[in-house]
Amino acid sequence: MTPALRAAFGPGATLPAVDPRAGAIPRTALPVRQGVPRHLEAHLERLHAGASALGRSPTWLTEAADELRYWLGRHATLDAALRLELHLDLKLLDARLEPLPQAATPYRLTPLPHPMGDLRPDPLAPHKGLSGPWRPQVLSDAWRNGAEDALLLWPDGTLAECAIATVGLERKGSLTLPPAEGRVASVAERLDLPAWAEARGWVLRRTPLTLEDCAGGQLWCLNALRGLWPAALL
Repeated sequence: MTPALRAAFGPGATLPAVDPRAGAIPRTALPVRQGVPRHLEAHLERLHAGASALGRSPTWLTEAADELRYWLGRHATLDAALRLELHLDLKLLDARLEPLPQAATPYRLTPLPHPMGDLRPDPLAPHKGLSGPWRPQVLSDAWRNGAEDALLLWPDGTLAECAIATVGLERKGSLTLPPAEGRVASVAERLDLPAWAEARGWVLRRTPLTLEDCAGGQLWCLNALRGLWPAALL
């Protein structure tokens, strides 16, 4: 595929290009492999859920999603990353096909406080794109520290997530993830992780973790685009 391909769907599709720096925009990203978008329906449901969390009901999104599927059938013929943004005020679904990213090896994490403080009581936190555009700055800070990503900590010192991924700790035959409160709800965690864990003989758990806990196990990151990959603290 070409380096990037973009299209817009919905009543506002003929408007000028959208501003990627805008605030609360439901977002999602998924892999396309050999022309087949993985869990597309779940990712569209994720956008709907984000809109609902904002008190919006974009009835036009169903038709826009049909147009998206047709567009994907014509253009998504190889492996790619599909990034979707739901611009509610403009009434458009923005779609970008980009090269599929790969996780760096090694994947080093630097511990940093969560830039938004404690999001665990925030009902918008599980919805990707609704807690503000803080991730690019966090990644920039991580890169300056010589890491690929940040291991974000809640104010009480427990693990939250990475800037681009859910994080888990493998230890003694189990994979422990932080509680779901405050972190982005992951489609990969819900639909792919059970099979990944079963294939490796892991029991899945969710309980608070600290940096001290990480010394006794292997950190793993997971997201829809990159799958499941090992990580290490700096």
